[in-house]
Amino acid sequence: MRKLSTIAQALADEIAAQDWSDAHSRADGARHNRELDRTQAAQLAPDEADTVRVNVMWVVAQALSDHDPNFDVHAFAEAAGVSPDYRLRNDGSPSGAMAAGIRLGTGETYTPKQLARLLGYTEESRPGKVVRDYLRAKNPKRTKYQPWVLTEAQAADVLANVPMKR
Repeated sequence: MRKLSTIAQALADEIAAQDWSDAHSRADGARHNRELDRTQAAQLAPDEADTVRVNVMWVVAQALSDHDPNFDVHAFAEAAGVSPDYRLRNDGSPSGAMAAGIRLGTGETYTPKQLARLLGYTEESRPGKVVRDYLRAKNPKRTKYQPWVLTEAQAADVLANVPMKR
């Protein structure tokens, strides 16, 4: 299995550790422990619980992939305990289903000002300057005075590397 980022591994571990068999009838969060239940809710069949787990994995994977250009949905699904029935083809190779469960890039573009706002830089005298400074340091040979129009991958890199304002 490929190495995941620290946050991706922590999220995958949490997904894998949960008992999803009664997720349709309870809302008690990560504290759930079936041994402490006072009432026995109806349980999902194992394949139904696997469906809940894969859907939770896809939702979390979407958020991770939107912000991490190196995110590996296959490694994340495996670490999250998603059943091989979803993850693998009959020959054991990775299934295309994992990538199909998350939205691909929309082709949307971003400006430094938009990204700075997402990072909490809302009161800069020159909006987006913190992002432009990062981009200039990363691209020192770029032609000066040209507007920055960033792809999703470039925006994800900025969001991963420019610190949030505290």
